[in-house]
Amino acid sequence: MSQSTTIIPCAGCAIIEDGKLLLLLKREHHHYEFPGGQVEPGETLEQAARREVKEEAGCEVEITKYFGYSDMTFARAKGKIYRGHVFLAERKPGETVRLADPIEHEKIIWVPFAEYRKQPLAPNVKEFCKRYLAE
Repeated sequence: MSQSTTIIPCAGCAIIEDGKLLLLLKREHHHYEFPGGQVEPGETLEQAARREVKEEAGCEVEITKYFGYSDMTFARAKGKIYRGHVFLAERKPGETVRLADPIEHEKIIWVPFAEYRKQPLAPNVKEFCKRYLAE
């Protein structure tokens, strides 16, 4: 990593129910990703992950486990590495999932783990699925 590289912390949640993973289709990249985004100043990773789920999937969650991170780079963001931290999370009782950010995302779906290879997934989501199923 060069001295001019900036690491941008991001956090999101893997919400799993009945063998299915909740994902959002990102308009810009045309792939499915976790509800998540950049950590704001003064936020912990956990706070950012919960906030992003509320903003994008419209529900409150309880974080159950830290699952690690992946570094992502994008051609348009030279000199920046987006470090995406993933937490396993569960919906709080009575919370329903809905597409809460239709500008950034086209749709929200539950992807069965058995079918994850058939979907256009963000690289960190593919990595998560392989690792989660191996455990």
